[in-house]
Amino acid sequence: MKLFDLIKNLDIEETNIKENVEICSITADSREVKKDYIFICHKGSKTDGHKYIGEALKNGAALLIIGYKPEDFDGNTPYILVKNTRAAEAGLWARWHNYPAENIKIIGVTGTNGKTSVTYMIKKILDEAGYKTALFGTIKSVIDGVEYDSKLTTSDPRDLAGLFAAARDACVEYAVMEVSSHALALDKTAGLGEFEIGVFTNLTQDHLDFHGTMENYRKAKAELFKKSKIALLNADDEASFSMLNRSIKNYNYGTAKYADFYADNIIYKGADGIEYDFCVGGASFDEVASKFKIKSPTVGEFNVYNTMAAAACGIILGIDEKIIASALSEVKIRGRMERLDIDAPYSLFIDYAHTPDALESVLKAIRGFCGKGRIICVFGCGGDRDKGKRPQMGRIAAENSDFCVITSDNSRTEEPIEIIRDIIAGIDIKSAYEPVIDRRKAIELAMNIANAGDIILLAGKGHEEYIDEQGEVRHFSEREVVAEILKDKS
Repeated sequence: MKLFDLIKNLDIEETNIKENVEICSITADSREVKKDYIFICHKGSKTDGHKYIGEALKNGAALLIIGYKPEDFDGNTPYILVKNTRAAEAGLWARWHNYPAENIKIIGVTGTNGKTSVTYMIKKILDEAGYKTALFGTIKSVIDGVEYDSKLTTSDPRDLAGLFAAARDACVEYAVMEVSSHALALDKTAGLGEFEIGVFTNLTQDHLDFHGTMENYRKAKAELFKKSKIALLNADDEASFSMLNRSIKNYNYGTAKYADFYADNIIYKGADGIEYDFCVGGASFDEVASKFKIKSPTVGEFNVYNTMAAAACGIILGIDEKIIASALSEVKIRGRMERLDIDAPYSLFIDYAHTPDALESVLKAIRGFCGKGRIICVFGCGGDRDKGKRPQMGRIAAENSDFCVITSDNSRTEEPIEIIRDIIAGIDIKSAYEPVIDRRKAIELAMNIANAGDIILLAGKGHEEYIDEQGEVRHFSEREVVAEILKDKS
C-alpha cells in the first residue's frame, strides 16, 4: 500500500516525509523489520522501542512512527511524530485492511470475570436469531463457524484487524468480543470504531502487576464505554457507577427490582443449573414491563449474572424472548464449571477461576450442591502476575473447601515453590492442605483421596491445553491427565 494512503487518517503532530513509497508491512518489533516496513516505537513499562530505531533502520525500515524524539535522533530519517503510538498502530492496521469493522456491529464485554461466558451466551442468542456472527476471545475465535486459535483475550491490532477482515469477507453481521483491561489501556481496539453495545460484568482484584492500583484498573475498564453507543452495566457492582453516562444510552441489570433488567424467583438446582424469571423493567423502555423464564445448565450465582447480561443484550437488540430463552437453555462453555464425564464415584469439575472472587464464587456454588461430600480444590497462581492475590486465594480456597492441593499454574519465570509459599501465607495453620509442585501429581493426589460423593475442583487452567514453566510452554491437558490417571487405576 502507498504510504500517503496508509497514513491519511493518522493523527500526525509532526513529520518530514516527502516520498510516497510503497509500504510492505507494519511492525513494532525491530527484529521483524524488512525493507520498506513501517517501524512503530512503543514505550512500555519494560522496554522502549525508540532504543531500537538503529536496528530497524539497518533492517530496511522506510518510516518510523515515534512518540518522542530521542536525543540522538537523526532528523533526516523519515518519521511521523504522534501522541499515541499504540492508537496509531491500531489505526494503521485498520487502514491496511480497509477498515474491516466498519459495517459490523460489535458487542464488547469487559470485566474481571465472566467475559468468556457472556460472549459465548450472546453469540448463541445471535446464532439462534439467524444472524451471521463472529466471536473473538480467550478460548478461541470463531468466524461464521470457522475456528481460529486465540493467543490473548483480546488480540493485538495486527491480528485483530486480520480477524475482522475475515469476518467482513464472510459477511458477518455481529462480532462479540472479550475486551480486556490490558487491551483498553494499550488502545488495541482503537481501529475498530464504535461498539454497538459495551457490557460490564464486574470488577474484583486482578492484573495489579500491570495497572498498579484498583483505580487504574477500573479506569481502564471504563474506556470501553467511551467507545460504545449503548452501555449495559451490572447494577450490583459499585464500579458501574463510574461508567455511567459515558455512552449515549445506559442500561443496567441485577437482582434488585430497580434495575432495567432483573432476576426474580431465582432457583439454584445444584449441578443441574439455574432457573429464574427474567424481568424487563419498564423505566427505560417504551413498552410495558415483561418477564419470561430462563433455565440454564450453568451453575451458581455468577451465572445468574452472566445469563442476565446476555439476555439483556438480546432484548436491547430486539431479539424475541423465546429465542433468548432457548439459546440460554443449551449453552455450555469449555472450561467454565465443566463437569467431566468420568467413571468414578466422585465428581470432577474444571474451571478457569484464577482470581480471588472467581474462586470463591465457584467454590460456594459447589458447596450448594455437594451434599455430605467433601470439596477437594486443586489450584495455583500464575507467575509474573499480581502477587497480592496469592494469599487471598489461599485463604478463600481453605475456607471454602475441605482439602486443598496447592500446585503450579503457569509459573512462567518464577520458581513454583515461591508462588506456593505466597499462597500458603494466607492459609490458616489448622486448614487441611498439601503442596504438590507437579500439577499432574497434584491432580492424582486429589483423585486418590476422593471418596464417593466428593467433588474435585481443578481451578485455574479451564480451557487451557498448556502449562508455562521456566520459560518453556508445553502441552498439558487436564482432561487428558484425568483420563490417563483413571486408565492407570483400572
